[in-house]
Amino acid sequence: MRSLRILEPIFLGCTANVVINFLFNPNTFEALPGEFIVACILSIPITEGNRYIDHRLEKKITWLGNPRRRLVTHFFLIALLLLVLLNILGNGYLWITQNGFFSWKELLVINLVTLCLAMALTLLKWGSFFYSRWVRAESRASVSAKMADDLRRSIAGSAQSIEIQKGVSKIRIEVQAIRMARIAFGTVRLYSDNGECGVYPGTLSQLSAQLPGFWFFQVTRDAILHREMISSISTSTFGKIQLTIKPPLDSGFTVSRPKAAAFRKWYNSNSTRKA
Repeated sequence: MRSLRILEPIFLGCTANVVINFLFNPNTFEALPGEFIVACILSIPITEGNRYIDHRLEKKITWLGNPRRRLVTHFFLIALLLLVLLNILGNGYLWITQNGFFSWKELLVINLVTLCLAMALTLLKWGSFFYSRWVRAESRASVSAKMADDLRRSIAGSAQSIEIQKGVSKIRIEVQAIRMARIAFGTVRLYSDNGECGVYPGTLSQLSAQLPGFWFFQVTRDAILHREMISSISTSTFGKIQLTIKPPLDSGFTVSRPKAAAFRKWYNSNSTRKA
């Protein structure tokens, strides 16, 4: 940013000096170092004033809210600023150096050339600004699209229902209805949101592979929880996490220290999702 603030008056001053000298003396163009230095110095208040106008307008008239008004207002203010600064500072410099004053025609050419170059410089800055914002937006959109795609694949790859043994019969329970799975007496027991309980004919790891990760987390070696079952979390000793579970499954779990970071990331990233 600092380099741009230095380059802007140099670009404006040098370019304006070349164009104006060429328009005034097309056949005997002469580049004098002193004139370039003075032109660059006189351009500093113009570029800084342009920057100030841009920052002030950004707080009152945003590009997203009213782009046409923002454009017209900015160009009107920069024209007014340039008319005041360029003529006061320029004539003040000529009066101090006693080089004589410009004619009205010459002043008109100087003002028009400088105004056009200042507007072109402003448009260039805006173009760079909008391009950088577009790149960031595209990057965020790509990340969001990838996350959505991963989520769709996760849902598609997850089972829609799980078969469990209840008594002498086998039934299927919807994944969305599962609230907890835990090992009890050597078997994996599933608990649904309506209090229904059954035995899963497999291991806890096999069950975990069929459950979508954004809903379920294996909080301990022998238990998997749906996030809707977690009533509250609190910090326990030695970096562990204590979980309070909603009724009717009135029990608590302690997430071990090695799993604590992964659990917090999972819980916080899925805090707004509903089953």
